[in-house]
Amino acid sequence: MDMSKYAGTRFLKVEDIRASGPIRVKITEVTEGRYDKPDLHFDDGTTLSCNMTNVRALARAYGWESKHWSDKEVELAVGEIKYDGKPNEAVLITTISPPIENKAPPKPKPDFDDEIKF
Repeated sequence: MDMSKYAGTRFLKVEDIRASGPIRVKITEVTEGRYDKPDLHFDDGTTLSCNMTNVRALARAYGWESKHWSDKEVELAVGEIKYDGKPNEAVLITTISPPIENKAPPKPKPDFDDEIKF
């Protein structure tokens, strides 16, 4: 019996990547995470809570729809981002799989609908 579902989710942290060095993984799924951040699930069974910097990097390469991020290979490395104006270490994503075409952000829907419904 596969016991992995009983082991819980292993979230990657800066310390994990620093200890192993940069790693290449494939995104298998994107789910809604805590704190208004998406969780990226990888083929090695790990998960990364995706910060704004990483969301933008993935969206530039693969579009604004997370369904297009699945099966994409990325590299995870320790880097630096600014948070509250101060430098902080973070796990940063570099895209490996080639970018896709037509990755414009979705157009916002109007707040009203002029269609008359009968």
